[in-house]
Amino acid sequence: MIIVDPITLGDTSFSRPSVKNVYNGAGALVEVPANTLGVTYDPAELNKAPWALLEPAATNRIRNNTMVGAVVGVPFVNGSLPANWQLDTTAAQKVQIVQVQESGGVNFIDVRFSSTNNDRSYLALYPEPTNGTGVTGAMAGQVWAGSMYAEHVAGNLPQNNVLYVRAIGPAAEVGSWGEFFTPVSSGKQLRSGRVGVVTPALPEPSERVTMFYLASALPIGGSFDFTLRIGLPQLERDRVTSPIKTSNGAVTRSADVVGSVAGLLYSNVPITEPDYSVTATYAKDALVHDPATHNVFKSLIDANKGKPLTDPAAWNPRGATNRWAMLDQYNNTQTANPEEILIVLTPQAISEGLYIGNCDADEIELSVVDQSEGLVASAVTSLVTASGTSSYFDWCFRPADRSDYFVTTSMPPYANALVLVAIRKPGGIPKCGMLAIGAVDEFGPSLYGLSAEGKDYSSTTFNFDGTTNTEIRPYAKRMSVDVQVDNDEIDYIQRKLFQIRQRPIVWIGGPYGATAVFGRYGSFKIVIPGLKKSDMALQIEGSV
Repeated sequence: MIIVDPITLGDTSFSRPSVKNVYNGAGALVEVPANTLGVTYDPAELNKAPWALLEPAATNRIRNNTMVGAVVGVPFVNGSLPANWQLDTTAAQKVQIVQVQESGGVNFIDVRFSSTNNDRSYLALYPEPTNGTGVTGAMAGQVWAGSMYAEHVAGNLPQNNVLYVRAIGPAAEVGSWGEFFTPVSSGKQLRSGRVGVVTPALPEPSERVTMFYLASALPIGGSFDFTLRIGLPQLERDRVTSPIKTSNGAVTRSADVVGSVAGLLYSNVPITEPDYSVTATYAKDALVHDPATHNVFKSLIDANKGKPLTDPAAWNPRGATNRWAMLDQYNNTQTANPEEILIVLTPQAISEGLYIGNCDADEIELSVVDQSEGLVASAVTSLVTASGTSSYFDWCFRPADRSDYFVTTSMPPYANALVLVAIRKPGGIPKCGMLAIGAVDEFGPSLYGLSAEGKDYSSTTFNFDGTTNTEIRPYAKRMSVDVQVDNDEIDYIQRKLFQIRQRPIVWIGGPYGATAVFGRYGSFKIVIPGLKKSDMALQIEGSV
C-alpha cells in the first residue's frame, strides 16, 4: 500500500517587475506581462515538454537586436546596418541588406555577402561597434556569453563560421572563446543560438573591451556569394538567458522570485467570473468569484450590494471555479479547457507523488524544474490504453479506450522544484477532476483479496405510470484491502494513520486504476499473528 500525502495548495506569490519574452507552443517569441510566470518551449524541438522558466536578473548588452535603423537595398555602408551595428570588411567585398522582417516575434535582417576577387581572409559582423569602443567593460575573472540566430538563406556558405566572444585588454587580447557552427538551413524559422564564454586571465585592474561577433572565413583572391538571416543577438554576463529585446540601449530584465508558500503558480485556465466587490451592485443570478476561497457564488436577489458572501439569503455557493475545480477535495468537480490544461505548482517540499483522477484526455506531460539546475525531468504519458481484448477486429475497429487516471511515485526529489503538468486532448476539451501532489509513504505490500467498489449517488424516481426520472449525481470509489506490515513498523503506521484521519489521501492499493483511490480511511485494524509480520485491514472511502 502506497500513499501520496497531498500538500495543501493555495495562492503563492510571484514577482518580476519587468516583462519577459518566451517561446510559445508554436515556436513564436511572445511577451509575458510583468509579475507573470513564463512557461517556455524549446523552439528547435517543440515536441519537448514545456517548462517553467525561472531566471535571475539579466542585462542584454547588445543595444539594438530588433534591427531598428536597418535599410534595405543599399550597398554596404555602415549607415545601412541596424543602429549600433558594424561590419569589418573591405572594398573588395560587397555587402547588402536584402530584407528586414519580423517572423515568429523575432526581428531579422537578411544580409548578402558577395565578392568576385576577395582580398580579405574573413569578414565579421558586430552587433556592436568594436576597435576600442566595445559594448561594455569586462573585468578580470568575469564570464561573458553571447548568442545569435543565424540562418543560411541562399548561396554557398563558407565552410568555417564562428561566433566569437572576446575581451581585449589595454594592450592585447586577454581572453576569447569561439564556436564553429553551421547556420540552420533555409526555411527553419527557429532560434539557433551558440553560447561562448570568456574569462580574462590577467589580473589587470583596468576594464577590457568585450566584443561579440559572427565571423566567416573567406577565400583570398576567390569569389563568394551567400546570404545569412541574422537575428536576436544577445550578450550577457555569466550565461545567456531567455531573449531580451532591445532597440536603443541595453535592457535589464528583473529576476523571477517565487514565494515560499505552496500553491498554484500558473494556469492557462481563465477565471471568467469577476472578483467579488463589497461596493458593487449585482443582479439576481449574477456570478462572482471569491479570491480567498476560489469559489463561485450566485446572487439570489436583485440589487445585491454589500451583502457578505456568507449570507445564505443573498448568495448561493456554486463550488470551485473552473481553474480550481481540479485542486479542490472533490473528485467529481472537473476543470475543463480547450485543447490543453497547463498548470505550474510550487510544492515547497520534496514531492515524489502525483495523482490525477477523473480525467478525460489523450496524454499527460509532466516536467520538473529546479530553480538552480533548470529542467531536471520531463515525460509524456499516453492515456490511450488497450480495450481489454486481443482480437484483430477489436484492435482495428473498436473505439480507443482511455485511462481516466495517472499516478507516479518517482518524481525527482527536489525540495523547491516547480512541477508543470499539461493535460492534453487535441481537437477536444480535456477535463481533470483531481490533482494531488505530495510526499510518498509505503506501509507494506497489499495482499490478494483486495476489493474495489463504486458508490453511485444518483437517484431514480418512479412515476404513477411506471416511467422513471433519473438524476445523475456524483459517484465515489471504495476499497477494502489487507496490507502486510513489518512488526517493527506497527507503531509508526498506527501513529501515521491517526495523524491523517479525516484527511483526503491518495491510496494506491495495486497496479490497476480501480485500486487508486482519493479519499479517507473509514477504519483500520491491525492483527499481529506472528513474530515478524502482521496484517492490517483498511477500509477506504473515496471522495465524491
